Amino acid sequence: MKPWLTALLSRARNPRDKDFRNHLYIFLICVGISLFIWFLIKMSDEYVADINVPIDYQNIPQDMQLNYADGHITARLRANGGDLFSVKVFSSSKAIMVNFKAVDLKKSRYFDKYYILSSQLRNQISKRFDFDHSILSLYPDTLFLDFEEIITKTIPVLSMLEISCKPQYQIYDSLRLIPSEIMISGPSSIIDTLSYIFTEARSFTNLDRSTETAVSLVLPFTDDKISYSETVVKALIDIEEFTESTIELPIHGFSDDSDIRIRTFPENVHITYQVALKDYKLVQADMFFMSAFYDPEKDKEKNFLKIETDKSPAFIRITRISPEKVEFILQK
Repeated sequence: MKPWLTALLSRARNPRDKDFRNHLYIFLICVGISLFIWFLIKMSDEYVADINVPIDYQNIPQDMQLNYADGHITARLRANGGDLFSVKVFSSSKAIMVNFKAVDLKKSRYFDKYYILSSQLRNQISKRFDFDHSILSLYPDTLFLDFEEIITKTIPVLSMLEISCKPQYQIYDSLRLIPSEIMISGPSSIIDTLSYIFTEARSFTNLDRSTETAVSLVLPFTDDKISYSETVVKALIDIEEFTESTIELPIHGFSDDSDIRIRTFPENVHITYQVALKDYKLVQADMFFMSAFYDPEKDKEKNFLKIETDKSPAFIRITRISPEKVEFILQK
């Protein structure tokens, strides 16, 4: 600190120098008033200043998502200093709204982007300031926007449920998920990567009766950009008691050569199958068709033909074919 200022402060703190302190206070008040008057005079002059104006966007097209947009625009104004000072200090955060239904949105011919000319916002920005001013320029002169198409896609729901039953019990037909498909909507760059969606992993053990339960889906994305038609599905686990049975069926020999007849040894085959008790009496021999096919090119050196099941009831499960292969002779 300079010596003269140190001496001035020391004298002002001296309790016996009251007159000096009073004169000092009056001097400081006069200086303050002078500075204030000077400030008011200067604030009445015209100045040029850059005002940063925030931008909000509304009425975005429903089939598009706005990934990026310029969030501010700079307006260069000419106005008196008081008004410029006021807007910089007290109201610079007030945004203008860009309504996509009211502006001319253009697509760049060179880039996969859209843009709006800042000149379209000139009147709106001018009304933003409620004092006499002139807009000299806007920067940037072009507002760039990155839109992405919103698409909807149907994808299957895949089960992650583990199911085991008590002995003699099995799932009847198959596990059913309702719905088995859901619709998912969002930006194409994300939706195009999805081919299916999983249920949560859960285990059901020792089942001996049908079960119905709600199962949550494992959502691959949880932000606001993605929407799902369903987030929970219903799992129907149809359980039935099964029994095992056997049926004897004729074997039908075939060949591509219509002049060849196939005779098998033995001529019949035994099929062992599992069937739900409620369907046991429905099984009939004419619901099956067992064949042995002879290919003149591939099978001419073979002694045995494999038994194939060409037809069987959908509600049974074949567990064994005896014999699996049969001898044969060719008859012309």
